[in-house]
Amino acid sequence: MAEFRKLTVQFDSPSGARIADPPGYDPAAAREQGDGSGGGRAKLPLTKRQEALQAQAFAPLKQVAMLCFMMWMSGSTLHLFSIMTTLSGIYQPLSAILKSKDAFPADPEGELNTVVPRITFCLVHSLGILFAVWKINGMGLLPTHLSDWVSSMRPPTVLEHAVGSLLRQQ
Repeated sequence: MAEFRKLTVQFDSPSGARIADPPGYDPAAAREQGDGSGGGRAKLPLTKRQEALQAQAFAPLKQVAMLCFMMWMSGSTLHLFSIMTTLSGIYQPLSAILKSKDAFPADPEGELNTVVPRITFCLVHSLGILFAVWKINGMGLLPTHLSDWVSSMRPPTVLEHAVGSLLRQQ
């Protein structure tokens, strides 16, 4: 029972008692991190910040690839799951493209080029939209054939009329 008493902490001990630091803990490292005192962190060099923007632009590539894989695995038949994954494949990239201004705000100092990463971000998401449109076409939901537009065509003009005989022959 005595070996368990070493691992317990007595909270009712006097407030001046100090608990020993755990093994591997370096109090000097904790003080170095805490010295910032809310003054903001140091700015990274311009090249590192530009590389971080490019990495942020290519980050959704894995997500778009996984979404395309899910659409491909759902099949080309008209079922609820395949339709929902395809609609999700259109909605998610489209909403990300529309919110790209929030993801890549203009640099207030004017040092960073945010246009190229934003265009890259939009192109990555447009690949997902293109795959979803291809998937909708594979399901047969896009009107690509002439027969899809038959209801909007005018009926042909009548050139001849056939009239049955009204007189009876006896």
